Order: sequence, then structure tokens, then C-alpha cells
Amino acid sequence: MLDWAARHLDMAHSLDSLATRALMSRRSFTRHFRQHTGPTGGQWLLGQRLALAQRLLETTAQPIERIAERAGFGSPLSMRQHFGVAFNTTPSMYRREFRGG
Repeated sequence: MLDWAARHLDMAHSLDSLATRALMSRRSFTRHFRQHTGPTGGQWLLGQRLALAQRLLETTAQPIERIAERAGFGSPLSMRQHFGVAFNTTPSMYRREFRGG
């Protein structure tokens, strides 16, 4: 389930949809997920989305809007907000700093 979710970050995920995919009740899924990964499902998903956004900013020239869509943020504004909290910078600044420009 983790591999599948990581390959489909552009899709909307909920605790219930992930539990269903894992063939578990929501309660069992939550307990097993936390035991296996450490963070909650939401925290893990956000971390995966941020990591994908970082990789895309580092390796592509895609616009921020497309990266936000591919990483599953729903909107560029949402990605900018999460990026700012996590890395204390904007996606555009991150890209410039990473590329040395």
C-alpha cells in the first residue's frame, strides 16, 4: 500500500481510502501504519508529497503549478504554504538555490 500511495501522490487520499486499499478497518490501518512508519498517515503523505516536489524542482523546469498537481497538493498555494512551513522557503526560491542561480 505504501508503494502504491507513493506512486499515486497526484490522487486524493483519505485515511478511509488507504485503509480500504490495505483491506483493513480504519482503526487497524491507523494502528499498523503508525507502528510501521512512525508518523500518521497524513504526516507520511505530506512528507512524500514534499519530497516529490523537491525532486521535481531540482530536476525539471516544470512550472510550479504542474509540480503542485503532480505532487498532489491540489493547488500551487497549498504547495507553497506546506513548502514554507517545512523548509522556510518558497518553491521558487528552493529551485533557484538548488540550481545555484
